[in-house]
Amino acid sequence: MNEKPDETRNGARQPDPASVGLPVRVFLYTLDQVAMMLTLDENYLKTRGLVYYFGRSTGTPSRDQLQAKNIMPPGGAPDWRIAETELIRWCKRRNIKVYSRGWATA
Repeated sequence: MNEKPDETRNGARQPDPASVGLPVRVFLYTLDQVAMMLTLDENYLKTRGLVYYFGRSTGTPSRDQLQAKNIMPPGGAPDWRIAETELIRWCKRRNIKVYSRGWATA
């Protein structure tokens, strides 16, 4: 089990994400950006139960809710963000078509 981080179990080398054009970090959308992409009002997202706020909402999130996380440190005003992967998951769950484009880099 002493594997190097750039190798898989069968010994094949994993490419560096930056060298193949993949983002280094997960992209996070604000609630107003998500509302604009979905052509919804931001208040509609907040008041209709479409967003589950981790650490603030009670219970477990349903599959039909967008899962937002606060990126501010404790004590600050909350800044809720939704990961791009979470938005794609939610759109597919709602039967909203999602197109992803691959960009070739020279």
